[in-house]
Amino acid sequence: MKKRSWVTMLFALTLTLTLVGCSKGGEATGTADTGAAGGDKPAEITIGTMTYGESPSNDLDSIKQLNEELNVKLDIDFYPINSYKEKVNALLASKSLPDVILIEDINDPAFSTATEQGAFWDLTPYIKDYPNLAAYPENAYENTKFQGKTYGIPRVRPLDGHESLIIREDWLKQVGMEAPTTMDELYKVLEAFTKNDPDQNGQNDTYGLSQASVSSYLMSMFGAGTTWKEQADGSLLPYWMTEEAKTALEFWNKAYVDGLISPDLPVMKSSQVKEMLIQGKAGMAIANVNEAFMFGQELKKVNAKAELKAYEIPSAPDGNKYYEQAYGSYGVFLISKLTVDEAKLKKILEVYDKTASVDGYNLVTYGVKDVDYTISEDGSIVQTEEGKNKAYGTATTAQWISGYFNKYQRAEAPDMPADVKDYNYKLIDAMTNSSVANPAAGLPVTQAWMEKGGDWQKKFVDMFTNVLIGKSSMADWDSFINGLKADVSFQQHLKDTTDSYKAK
Repeated sequence: MKKRSWVTMLFALTLTLTLVGCSKGGEATGTADTGAAGGDKPAEITIGTMTYGESPSNDLDSIKQLNEELNVKLDIDFYPINSYKEKVNALLASKSLPDVILIEDINDPAFSTATEQGAFWDLTPYIKDYPNLAAYPENAYENTKFQGKTYGIPRVRPLDGHESLIIREDWLKQVGMEAPTTMDELYKVLEAFTKNDPDQNGQNDTYGLSQASVSSYLMSMFGAGTTWKEQADGSLLPYWMTEEAKTALEFWNKAYVDGLISPDLPVMKSSQVKEMLIQGKAGMAIANVNEAFMFGQELKKVNAKAELKAYEIPSAPDGNKYYEQAYGSYGVFLISKLTVDEAKLKKILEVYDKTASVDGYNLVTYGVKDVDYTISEDGSIVQTEEGKNKAYGTATTAQWISGYFNKYQRAEAPDMPADVKDYNYKLIDAMTNSSVANPAAGLPVTQAWMEKGGDWQKKFVDMFTNVLIGKSSMADWDSFINGLKADVSFQQHLKDTTDSYKAK
């Protein structure tokens, strides 16, 4: 993307708004175009986000209530998770982004370049005026800053609970094994779930693990680090350049070649992992703690005796457990400067502040109380059939808001029994003790990464995938790593990142 394109668009917009203001004999506000201020006209706000299920309607009562209470007109587009990144990148390239867009990673080269060039609002001076947003944990903002500033509303999330090993408990009993606590035990369970007919149907049709494409978890659980790893000399190294990453690759390559992992791994989507578990085709997956219960509820409709349970991940070869500590958010909501003036910006922040309260979150996520959901005596959300039929839920309607901070969010789910919730709380507490933060979180994006990061990332993912499935060798992996060590630009990227880290 050429820098000139964003600058030109912004200049044209500024000129247009100025002329509108002058023609009315007053200050330029752009309200004639945005409806963000003045009179009773609602502010029209367009939002783009992902969905893990259905695409909810904009005619839901929750949206109508927000529209009326805040004097807005929300128009929300839900894009399927399996094609989300492609869709968002296409919108960015065509300069047709909505007013608010969910971005999974602001350091994505395309969006970091656009942000640097002024395409999105700097929210740093505004957040303090919105009490619910200002109450988010500090790390949620620190870890998502871009060049030291807050450009996005963090889609706030707990730090832990996203990386558990969910296992078919009934299959464990069938093959006479316990949940794995070491990598050697994990391999043996993978083998048993694949080769010992755990579903007792007399067919060789099951896999030990279902996995969607490559994941950093596959390396970090071996102690490779969370995105980056601090070295003995205080420098930072990308997790996939560590020796632990190489050990992990050897483990997963052997498991894949031995047929213990779903063969469609290179192209499998996250939704397909869930499908394989529910269809009884896989016995394990790495997923949120609460998804063991959520997926298990659907699995029981197919097989009433089936049981999914969440466990800690196994210990690495050094005897320690390693979890990737989350950023305190999963993505950020960026607000476009191409379509939003300051008055409309404040209205958008008002909407997000409202939905960052418990009541606001419940309204958007679960609908109208006592119609679409109820609250049980222990405080649990219980969805009604009517609420479910309207596609309310954490995987759908909740995806357009930033939410409120709850350490145990990934331990809870509607209709979850108290004993399961208590188990999940303790599981997350245990994970917290082994949770590893990304040392480079919140550091400025290097110039080299903005220029070449997309190419480096693609080459890494391609090589990681090809080595794991046996298409490339470990010697090819070594050549890839050595090539980066000889790449002057990449080494500058490492140096600049380390310098920023040491100066932090």
